Amino acid sequence: MIASQEDERKRIAAELHDGLGQQLVVIRNLALISLRDVAPDHPFTSQMEEISATAAQALSEVRKISYNLRPYQLDRLGLTKAITGILQQVSTATTIAFTSEIEKVDDLFSKESEINFYRIVQECINNVVKHSKATRAAVNIWRAADELIFMIQDNGHGFLPGAAGSGSEAGGFGLIGVSERAQLLCGRVAIHSEPGQGTTVSVRIPLLSSEKYGQ
Repeated sequence: MIASQEDERKRIAAELHDGLGQQLVVIRNLALISLRDVAPDHPFTSQMEEISATAAQALSEVRKISYNLRPYQLDRLGLTKAITGILQQVSTATTIAFTSEIEKVDDLFSKESEINFYRIVQECINNVVKHSKATRAAVNIWRAADELIFMIQDNGHGFLPGAAGSGSEAGGFGLIGVSERAQLLCGRVAIHSEPGQGTTVSVRIPLLSSEKYGQ
């Protein structure tokens, strides 16, 4: 089911980018061309400027939605830069001060497994932004012996894991999906949190043979 969801996300992202996105580019360019052909004090000038600005804003929104559905960096630049891209994007949209130490993780997984690890990182970061009320957070990814470790820590309000949900111990905070994707990678999730003491989520993924990951 998760694989089917990712295929559908990829299809929708491509249609948004290549279909609606391109049409918005055409609308914006037509408005800009019209502005070149009329005097600055022409009654239609302000309308064309508004159309151009609105099309540009809509194009930006389409690109943001398309990126969230299927990050282009993952296919073009690799997993490491895609994860870095998440942090860069979040840093401009929140007051939380993120720090990070990310080792190179390209070519450790198959393409199908890469998107699962990417979604784990993405969901954990989104949870911090949406729910933690933190001022600081740290993201670390490193290799240790035969496993890959992802850890995210924040200084937010925390919670009581046993009361937050079932299945992943923090289902109420959107971590059920993280647990499910970790299981697909034969990994495990640990959540440590207390009210007023922040939250730490760690995910350990064994570095199995390429055959186990479907390469």
